[in-house]
Amino acid sequence: MVQFSWASQIEVQRLTDLAASLDITYIQHPIHRKPVASIGALWSIYQGTFYIKRYIQEHHIEILMPRSTMPAMMVNRLWAWLRKQPVSLVFDADGFPLEERVDYVGLDPKGNQYRFLKNEEKKILHRSHKVLTRSKRAMEIHVANIGISQRYKFYVVGNGRDSKIFQPDLESRLKIRQELGIMDKDLLWVYTGTVGPQYMVDEMLGLFEKHHLAHPHSKFLILTRNPGYVEERIPDNLQKSIVIKNGAYSEIPFYLSAADLGLSLRKSAPSLAGIAPIKLGEYFLCGLPVIASSGVGDTEEMLKDKDFCFLMDSSDGELFTVRLQEWLGGLGKLDKGKIRDFGMEKFSLEKSVESYLGVLNA
Repeated sequence: MVQFSWASQIEVQRLTDLAASLDITYIQHPIHRKPVASIGALWSIYQGTFYIKRYIQEHHIEILMPRSTMPAMMVNRLWAWLRKQPVSLVFDADGFPLEERVDYVGLDPKGNQYRFLKNEEKKILHRSHKVLTRSKRAMEIHVANIGISQRYKFYVVGNGRDSKIFQPDLESRLKIRQELGIMDKDLLWVYTGTVGPQYMVDEMLGLFEKHHLAHPHSKFLILTRNPGYVEERIPDNLQKSIVIKNGAYSEIPFYLSAADLGLSLRKSAPSLAGIAPIKLGEYFLCGLPVIASSGVGDTEEMLKDKDFCFLMDSSDGELFTVRLQEWLGGLGKLDKGKIRDFGMEKFSLEKSVESYLGVLNA
């Protein structure tokens, strides 16, 4: 696996070790950011194109799978050579990264940069022998953009986590809850992952605050690498009830085992159609019920009738608050084993690998 990134040496070593534990060779190819980011990116694409060509030749690669726009641009520049090689081209269209930049970063959808990148995406979609998506909705959108004649090469694959790592751990649950000073009868909320406006941090804090008013011994555990973003948003009355930790990835399953429910929220945007939130798998495999956003990938269709998932739609106003509090009050009656079984069926790494192999061997 080759990744083009500007990650620090510490992060590169973490990924190298993690990949090695799975018998995967990880190679980081640096991206230049000087003299300015745009020129550095163009130079990186130029260098990366020749690097990929040499790698294919030296290692006799049979399947080439770019996973984002920049690698796709490199592959596009190799197309005249690549189409003559015994190489199957598979594009892993994970989400809608360009549309996410429009929705959340302010990229102009009518601007030259967007149009250039979108054209590169269309090229790789047309040229690929197979295209992988994370949702049926994403597949439908891509097919509508490039033509129904291309429908045959689209497949939906899973986004899973290792069920041997993410699983309930009673010993960790008792230990961590004792450290946090939370009793069995009180709820421990948890959020894990990236934070920012699109992840609805203020809304999550607001939901917890309403619950906390009636249940003052409840607590909210937030696991993130950017604690500062959350700390500056915590209301004074919740300072002692919200715990923020920036720990190792290996510690996450232990904290999830200690919790009573997880949150997976995203600000509504068209780009969400292509997402399969990986944190849902982490929560479900640990037996956690979840508060999740509606309109994200195929998750609403998958979860709408599940009693262990509350789909957030605040448009109902006061009725929404009443429904949420009733749902929270019934969490103690849920079967955590049933939740984990669902996680194993839909979100396990084993099922994800199975879906990939099914496509690649088809």
